[in-house]
Amino acid sequence: MGNSTGSMFYLFVIVIALYIVGASIYQAFLWFRKWQEKKRDEKFSMDNEENKE
Repeated sequence: MGNSTGSMFYLFVIVIALYIVGASIYQAFLWFRKWQEKKRDEKFSMDNEENKE
């Protein structure tokens, strides 16, 4: 029974690490989507500027 505390600690560390990695991937995905949308909006507004003239 003495070893179960150590294995529980490792499980806890693994869960925390997976949470951090997952949250980082999700934030990167959100940033990428926002960046892509911004790029698309800039292109769209540039096309509109050309069409006005």
